[in-house]
Amino acid sequence: MALRNHPRIPVSTRERIQTIAKDMGWRPNPLLAEAMSAIRAGQPPVDRVTLAWITTGSQRDQWKLSPFDVRCHAGAVERADSAGYRLETFWLGDANNNAERLGDILYNRGINGVLVAPLLDPGTLSIQWERFASATVAHTLITPRLHSANDNHFAGARVCVARMHATGRHRIGLALSAKLDHRVADLWSAGYLLEIFEEGLADPKLLHRPEGAIDEASFIRWVKKAKPDGIIGTHRKIPEWLETAGFKVPQDIAYTELDLATTDGEHAGIFQDARAIGAGAIDMIAGQLLRHERGIPEKPKTNIIDGHWIDGKTMPKKVVHKDLLEQAKRLLNNTGDPEPARPVVYD
Repeated sequence: MALRNHPRIPVSTRERIQTIAKDMGWRPNPLLAEAMSAIRAGQPPVDRVTLAWITTGSQRDQWKLSPFDVRCHAGAVERADSAGYRLETFWLGDANNNAERLGDILYNRGINGVLVAPLLDPGTLSIQWERFASATVAHTLITPRLHSANDNHFAGARVCVARMHATGRHRIGLALSAKLDHRVADLWSAGYLLEIFEEGLADPKLLHRPEGAIDEASFIRWVKKAKPDGIIGTHRKIPEWLETAGFKVPQDIAYTELDLATTDGEHAGIFQDARAIGAGAIDMIAGQLLRHERGIPEKPKTNIIDGHWIDGKTMPKKVVHKDLLEQAKRLLNNTGDPEPARPVVYD
């Protein structure tokens, strides 16, 4: 009962027993857990151990170029391992980019749990979903709608506006590629616009949202025309571009990043808890396996995980409006370590 986190066992006792079990090398057996679940439900047990991490880039390891994807995969691997599963990578290119062929490969391997990694461009993936318990991360799989785990992009953008305003900045701009915004269901621009209007700072000229990638020349032209004293974005070179153009960061223009690659403090902004997001997606798949659920869900669930605000050199330290700072702190409530994925036990 302690290994199953049963509420009748005191928390201290549970933690002590789980620590001892972990030190002894104990891991939950997903075969036994699923078999027992099947027996309770009056169904025959099914042997499934390996889960699939499906990637769809033009190259096998293209997903490893994304810090978010790498952290997400690490969290998924850790959570799968702690639950007794093994996460194996399957690249769509190995099936000649034929999704149904990939589905056959997985099915013939005896795999019935799949986690879809973020797609390079929002789109679809047409495998035989009725065979699998499934989930995805990010908002890039448009159809079908699966259970998913995601960052709280909307709140993250609001926090960037509120924290910047708290330092006395009033012309806060957003420099963001529309294509990149689409990858998060346009939640970054939505959060920015809401908070800007709520705080009485709205000005259409402060929105720089080209369809393609942000480039230095057009960005600096926008800065000189719109005259922001704070900028929110995703391009790590923005502070460098500003300095080259003669602006001091953060004295002249402050900067916050919506998707930090590291927590080194060079830039201020949001560090998405990708490891917890990957772990959350595994939770969803493991739950479906234990309930013997397969196929496209009738009511897709989304697990939203707050990111972490990271103080950095690109933001002023002095706070002018403490009420806005307190408001920002309430918008994101992730008080855990952004790196480790906390193991759970399934039974």
